[in-house]
Amino acid sequence: ISHDFSVAMKTPGDHQIAVIASRSLERSYEELANDPDIDMVYVGVLHTEHWRVGLLFLKAGKNVLCEKPFAMNSRQVKDLVATAKKNNVFLMEAIWSRCSPLHAEVRRLLAEEAVGEVKLVKAYFGSPQLHISRSVEKELGGSALLDIGVYCLQFVLMVFNGERPESIQATGVLLDSGVDESVVVVMKFSRNRMAFSTFSISQRCCHLPALRAPLKFLAPCTALPHS
Repeated sequence: ISHDFSVAMKTPGDHQIAVIASRSLERSYEELANDPDIDMVYVGVLHTEHWRVGLLFLKAGKNVLCEKPFAMNSRQVKDLVATAKKNNVFLMEAIWSRCSPLHAEVRRLLAEEAVGEVKLVKAYFGSPQLHISRSVEKELGGSALLDIGVYCLQFVLMVFNGERPESIQATGVLLDSGVDESVVVVMKFSRNRMAFSTFSISQRCCHLPALRAPLKFLAPCTALPHS
């Protein structure tokens, strides 16, 4: 993931990668945090380290772009947000899809009420990752929810403008390691609106995130009429 980010940073613009820190490199995270010439830090370490490493840079007054998921639980997320506010620095979770032109077009159509009131959102994401240790080992932060489920859930919340669901029901299956392999989530929102999400690290899902409104069916790649 960090490699992909560094490739993207090569696009023209007023930015540059100044230095890279790693557990296996001579330059430590602490040295990077104390470097006065660094404006922003991208945190692409293992999920289990996001909270610890993120706090280190935030307390040092660095702006932070943290890879998803923000952290392993809500307590850690609240800790990161509070520390960013206390030090008056920028903090953002790196959900790349939110920055894509396709999602921007969905937000535009929703803002213009071009599709009417959305009554049902469906988001599916499956990516075979059982061969990747960080995806299946609990001590490395493995989890279908934390690794790819966040894309489905953030799409739902984007469509419903960040509204808190009235109820959430979830079920799934675990690997022998205790890591969630496949999960199904049903959320109910106000005015009888609903969302259905399923995600898996053991198989592919053929559907793209989509939404159903009275007039149209929208997906990030297509916009088709329906009866």
